[in-house]
Amino acid sequence: MSNATITTCKLLLFGRCVRAVLLSVGVQFLLLTVFLLLVNFQLLHPLDWVMGSLRLVCSFYTWFACIPLLGAVVFYGMTLSHQHLAERRYCPTRYRWLLQNGPRKLLFLFAHLVVGYLTAWLYTGYLHTDYRHFVHKCYGQDCLNSYHIFLLGMGLSAGCYYFATEYMHEEASIDFDFAEQSRPEKLRELLYGTLLKAPISSVMPTLCYTFIFWLFGAFLKYRLSVLVNVDTDDRLLGILDVITNGRLLFYGWLLSAQIVSNMHLMRCFYATLLSEKLPMVVARNRVSLGSEQEVTVVAGLGVLNVYVVQCLAANFLYEEARRKNSSVRAEIFQLTEPGNRPANWRALCDQCVSIVGSFTEELSDSMRQISLMKGNEQNFASIHSDSSAALLAEKLLLRQYNQMHGIRPVVSLPRDVPNQEWDTKAMDSIRHVPNWCERTSMKLEKLLQQLLRRIPGIVYFFSEPEGAKTEFLLENALPVIWLTQALAHICVASINEDSYGVVQDDLPGIIKALHRLKCELDRLSNGMPNFRTTSNSFNHLRYAVRRSLYNICTSFYKYLGELSSSGEELRQLQAFVYQG
Repeated sequence: MSNATITTCKLLLFGRCVRAVLLSVGVQFLLLTVFLLLVNFQLLHPLDWVMGSLRLVCSFYTWFACIPLLGAVVFYGMTLSHQHLAERRYCPTRYRWLLQNGPRKLLFLFAHLVVGYLTAWLYTGYLHTDYRHFVHKCYGQDCLNSYHIFLLGMGLSAGCYYFATEYMHEEASIDFDFAEQSRPEKLRELLYGTLLKAPISSVMPTLCYTFIFWLFGAFLKYRLSVLVNVDTDDRLLGILDVITNGRLLFYGWLLSAQIVSNMHLMRCFYATLLSEKLPMVVARNRVSLGSEQEVTVVAGLGVLNVYVVQCLAANFLYEEARRKNSSVRAEIFQLTEPGNRPANWRALCDQCVSIVGSFTEELSDSMRQISLMKGNEQNFASIHSDSSAALLAEKLLLRQYNQMHGIRPVVSLPRDVPNQEWDTKAMDSIRHVPNWCERTSMKLEKLLQQLLRRIPGIVYFFSEPEGAKTEFLLENALPVIWLTQALAHICVASINEDSYGVVQDDLPGIIKALHRLKCELDRLSNGMPNFRTTSNSFNHLRYAVRRSLYNICTSFYKYLGELSSSGEELRQLQAFVYQG
């Protein structure tokens, strides 16, 4: 794919990321307003309560104090943008995963901690005097404020908690909505849902942090007092001092809810804006060649290093393929000048079939790796069992021969100890050097494997987990899910709309590609039931392929004999149609 297409797509997505950052900056003032309304609640004077809170939000001090937090939000947005636009590569081992994603994950964790800390630092400036300052007067001297340290730690723990639950092992994902909604409706629904769910979801991290602070709070305050060169106060020394301070727990829970809802809203802003349709076309217009915002569907599908672009291109093709009286579908069936050739359909079909075929090849190779790993273990066990069985049979025959002819051994051997000399002579008479080398190499290999497995962390970090490549392919199979269904809809619609017959020549290749993918998924389902029961992406992919193949076969059932070149494939397709 050309660098111009990749640059154009990244610029379009970067513009959406900038809008998401601006929305995140605006949400900070909204969340601060909600926090001030809850903290300064006055039931008897509602007008003074509302006006005083709004006056604080609009004051010069608030705008000046928000500068560090807004800078942290921009930094958080930049790291989140990099998470979405980074290439998704398969890492066979955890060591490779740490090398590739470790620095990026650490930077993202640092962004969470900075946003959580600065949010707590800003919000504590509007609380009571006992909670506002880091150092306060106690017994006539400067002391560390345990309440303030508790709230600052709550901000750090809330940011770390959200990172651990959402981004520790998983990449930043985008959820595509099935129901089409306008952007204001999505944002309004997202805001209401987050503000309602965040208080409930923040109860558990607040309680966990309270318990951790009770265990390590005294040590932390001591280290900070040595660092700042001040004394520590005698507050929050025991668990009763912590759990009986209702106002402190309320402020901590409120801070945790604000930070978690803030990060969740920023994540959803990115997912909402990046999931919107890109301005794509089937063929580039000759009149507007200078337009940099025009991206073809084939070019979007070819951007393999940006997963979001490929998903958007596949989704665009799927939506247009199943829409009634689609102008995009009519443009696909058109003949292009010069030469009156189906250039649009040819490029699109080749790209889709290539993506489906490459995905099937990678899936088949990953499944072959699993079968080889299992087969090696089974073969290793069967070799030992077969060799031991053969030796026992030969010993039994030799013993029967000696008893029949009255031959007694010179030295009496125990029953459980095998005759090493006879074994060596018998085996050496058949194969001497190769068999000895094979046995020695197998013993050494087994011994090395046992030694390596005894070292803690070696197998965990440097060995590829069984089925990891298959799980990675299935988790990133969303473009294939949409492409298979889009091809099926286009093929079915070609019966009535394809007046030039541009689709007919490629029907055998499409059916063969879909049938091969179906067979691989069925083999995966029958061989490894865990993928069928635990993986939603596998179920979606399997049902999408079966549905697409069923739609094509039922629409062209009379011509399956001409479209399928293999007799076994034709029989399976006919049986698939009969069974539904």
